[in-house]
Amino acid sequence: MYQSAKFARIPALSVLLLMGAASCNVLQQDPFTALTPADAFSSADRIGKSAVGMYDALQNAEFLGGRALIYSDVRSDDTNASPYFATIVNTTSTLPNDAYATNGWTGGYRTLYGVNYFLQQLALNPGKTTADLEKQYTGEAKYIRALVYFNLVNLYAQPYNFTADASHLGVPIQLTAPDAVGAFDASQNLSRSTVKQVYDQIEKDLLEALANLPETYTTSFDKTGRATKDAARTLLSRMYLYKGDYTNAAKYSGDVITGGRHTLNASPVTPFTAASYQTSESIFSVAMNSSDNPNTNNALGQHYGGKNRADITVTPYARIDTTQFRSKDRRRTLLLTSGSNYPAASELIYTLKYNNASFDYVPIHRYSEVLLNRAEALAQISATVSAEAITLLNTVRGRSVPAIPAYPSYTSANFANKQALIDAILFERRLELAFEGHRYYDLLRYKRNPSRISYGDNRVVLPIPLVDIQQNPNLVQNPGY
Repeated sequence: MYQSAKFARIPALSVLLLMGAASCNVLQQDPFTALTPADAFSSADRIGKSAVGMYDALQNAEFLGGRALIYSDVRSDDTNASPYFATIVNTTSTLPNDAYATNGWTGGYRTLYGVNYFLQQLALNPGKTTADLEKQYTGEAKYIRALVYFNLVNLYAQPYNFTADASHLGVPIQLTAPDAVGAFDASQNLSRSTVKQVYDQIEKDLLEALANLPETYTTSFDKTGRATKDAARTLLSRMYLYKGDYTNAAKYSGDVITGGRHTLNASPVTPFTAASYQTSESIFSVAMNSSDNPNTNNALGQHYGGKNRADITVTPYARIDTTQFRSKDRRRTLLLTSGSNYPAASELIYTLKYNNASFDYVPIHRYSEVLLNRAEALAQISATVSAEAITLLNTVRGRSVPAIPAYPSYTSANFANKQALIDAILFERRLELAFEGHRYYDLLRYKRNPSRISYGDNRVVLPIPLVDIQQNPNLVQNPGY
């Protein structure tokens, strides 16, 4: 088995589990270390707290606590070459033992371990909670697992359409949580599945999650910070876009739209304001607070924003031609700022999507992505220029571009053919979803070159960590490393 999973630990849920025991006699409580798996899943209350613990694992600082998005975006054409992430940015210098690549891989598989452990224990303790809650928790676990695998396979494997049948190597599919003895069994030396097999597993998990998740929750926090049916639908639509299955991408994004549970905020700034993280535009985020990721090296708000570390600058994005990225576009005027923190230079531009030291929510799905997913899918499906795709494109664009004569809405006359419309939608994705982990993958799935490397280059993807290769004889390294 790969090293990161061998040394994964059972999620540290004891504190959460015992919070519900506050009314008991403290002197009679067992220590946290005495809380066995049977204890942790012995009641509906404890199972509920264990379910919340999966989201705690999702906050892994080296993965979906922020870094998984960063590792995509710093290799795109929208950022300067970040000195802090130099070995990720300058792919020719990336080594198989690169710390970022290793920590990202390990962080992803540790999150998976927590999910798989929860599913195992839930199955071993039937009837301890209601049937409806058991279904919901299972759905939440499978959504999280699908989300983690989606990010892992895109970080460590070439895009789905790199080969005609997606038969190139993806990542190992681990669906169990072996104990300390079983983890070292030879059967746990998993090989890399193909990219198609990984996507098939993601699809299976998401469809099963969709059947079991609730449409919404009662509290604002849960509506954004816990998985819902719309979160599963949105990830399905994104996954199908990456596969080139535009019919299904259109279907699942369309289901979110017709459900009517989400709307765009009036301002593009609102989803990134701490007081507004739970608005209906945010379908799912990795919820953070000041105690989750307070260090200076991992939080999104430390690297972006023009203060704190401020070592990711977005000057290339800001310099997109103003005839395309309009000078009065509110994503330009309200979400960009100049600064000189690191290194000192007045021309450096920062994004204000993340500006808190440690507690910015990590945006996974926003409603604007749903609208653009469906627009792109419809544009691809249609034999001509799709009128509905233009309407969806205008909906996203119109939120940020002032309704003035100089900036008219798109009409069919603006597009000579369907490819022109597709290109406009991809450009809108670049403007709208910037620094949320999309741009690099959007370029690769269309076989276009990111700024610092060419499509098809072996080093478009990160190396499989050397320590895992050494521990697992069945694990094959990516070419070029």
